[in-house]
Amino acid sequence: MGNRKHWLKRSLFIWAVLPLFYLVFLIATGDLGANPQEFIERYLGTCTLVLLLVTYSISVKLNKAIPHLICCRRMVGIFSFVYMIFHFFAYIIFEHSFVMADFFQDFLNRPFVFFGTLAFLMTIPLALTSNSVSMKFLGRWWKKLHSMITPIILLSLAHYFFHKAGKNDFFWPFMATVVFGILYVAKKWDYLGARKS
Repeated sequence: MGNRKHWLKRSLFIWAVLPLFYLVFLIATGDLGANPQEFIERYLGTCTLVLLLVTYSISVKLNKAIPHLICCRRMVGIFSFVYMIFHFFAYIIFEHSFVMADFFQDFLNRPFVFFGTLAFLMTIPLALTSNSVSMKFLGRWWKKLHSMITPIILLSLAHYFFHKAGKNDFFWPFMATVVFGILYVAKKWDYLGARKS
């Protein structure tokens, strides 16, 4: 049983880290398209959202179908935060060259920057408390704090929609929202079923 747990965790670790190696490969080969900076920003943003949705999908019920999966949720969640950091700082560097006054102007005037930054800031306390010490210290408040993943994903989806609005391209934001909606309903269904039983 222990070997299965380690195998699953290692497999998910490799799956989560591979996009970074692929991005490094694309940078090294200069295969980033006509606008490399925009490609890097969007690529990291997409990886972040995928990992957030995967983290959200890992539940006690799914753990019954895939044993030990629940033990990997923290790791996947941390990876989503790492990608979010890279995405955020890629934007700060490429769009504003670390001139924070310009960034704050964007934050106040551009909805996709506003929603994305809020999602990033809300993720920080989750990442900092993703350890057993924090779980013991916070007690029942730990679960309430980490339920913030729901509004974080909603803010990330709003960020995605507003970013794509400039090009009137809503297909992938819509698909991501559908996936989140299915996961949300499934979680609520499981919760109500658990309460009845």
